[in-house]
Amino acid sequence: MYDRRLDSIVAAAESGSFSKAAKRLGVSTPALAKRIETFEHEYDVVLFNRTRRGVFLTPAGASVVEDARALMRQTEGMLRRAKEQEAFGGTTVRLGVSVLCPARITLDLWPRIHELDSSLHLELVPIDDIYDEESEVVQHIGGSIDLVELAQSDDRWQDICALVDFASFCNARGALLHAFTPSDATKRFVELCTNLLREDKA
Repeated sequence: MYDRRLDSIVAAAESGSFSKAAKRLGVSTPALAKRIETFEHEYDVVLFNRTRRGVFLTPAGASVVEDARALMRQTEGMLRRAKEQEAFGGTTVRLGVSVLCPARITLDLWPRIHELDSSLHLELVPIDDIYDEESEVVQHIGGSIDLVELAQSDDRWQDICALVDFASFCNARGALLHAFTPSDATKRFVELCTNLLREDKA
């Protein structure tokens, strides 16, 4: 089972402070510190160096946080797919959109995709700037969002998610980011999207 203490560890790592992490999670600072300390004692590992300037990950802590983020994405995705299955038979695809990622190609194709498979549902989810180094958008692909369309191919996230480069099969510029293990609906959506782009090129 997923250990909820990992939420506190990741929040502290991202905030650089137990107090900021506690505020972010809506708990008291002593409670958050206790969660982390019990985790460290239970597994006999030191995750943070505590200083007056804040907390900093040890090498062991960095390893735990990296794996914890992957677990959080998997858990988020598992729960989302279960809710989708209950509501729509698992056919909703969440497309992340923003000013820099308006998803023009995908949205232009959507009416044709839906005509080919009317069981698919598309939900637009506002996202932060994916190119901001502090953004957590990519961390949520496969969880709260399924797809993000990039204006151009970018392999900086290749260790976190899969990338479908439009240029590999058509004249369009851009790419789709999705989880390494996407939902069936997402796989179907991407398949139809790429097939239509190939047809348009032919």
